[in-house]
Amino acid sequence: MHLFIMEYETDAERKRIDYAIERWKDEIKIIKPKGTIVIVEGDRKKINDFIEDMHARLEKSEKKLEVYEVKEYEYKVEKNIRKLSYETREDISFIKKFLDYLMVKLNAGYDYNSKLGKVYRVYTKKGQAQIEVSVDEKGDGCNIIVRVEGYGAVVDFLSNKIDSEIRMFLRGV
Repeated sequence: MHLFIMEYETDAERKRIDYAIERWKDEIKIIKPKGTIVIVEGDRKKINDFIEDMHARLEKSEKKLEVYEVKEYEYKVEKNIRKLSYETREDISFIKKFLDYLMVKLNAGYDYNSKLGKVYRVYTKKGQAQIEVSVDEKGDGCNIIVRVEGYGAVVDFLSNKIDSEIRMFLRGV
């Protein structure tokens, strides 16, 4: 049994957690307890005193209070990164306008400017990802570099979509 503590900052983030729980509930046993969940650390005597105090405060406490001993689970999840590169002879301002359009089409929200270019955040049913787009002049054209970063299937999903759109655009111009 594992206890997951998932903090969220927005209602949208909470809904994404709920959606993931719904997707996984047929695969693994997931219990979403009602009430308050607290993590308690201290010596055994104090913890037992706290348990007794909780029993004194709850009606039908033997049905409402569950206590588990847990230890932190060491897990390792690596970020997936995919880098796409393109060269074109098109004007840099024309390419930048297309890339802005592509980010809108992907529902990617502008996050900030990095040293290399613009950084966007996108949310899909496969998860969220960060997309960094940079365009550099090179001779009589420009280089386009798109870096997609995230966890799980979302990176390949978005990279394939972006690659397809950019290749189709560059073929058509």
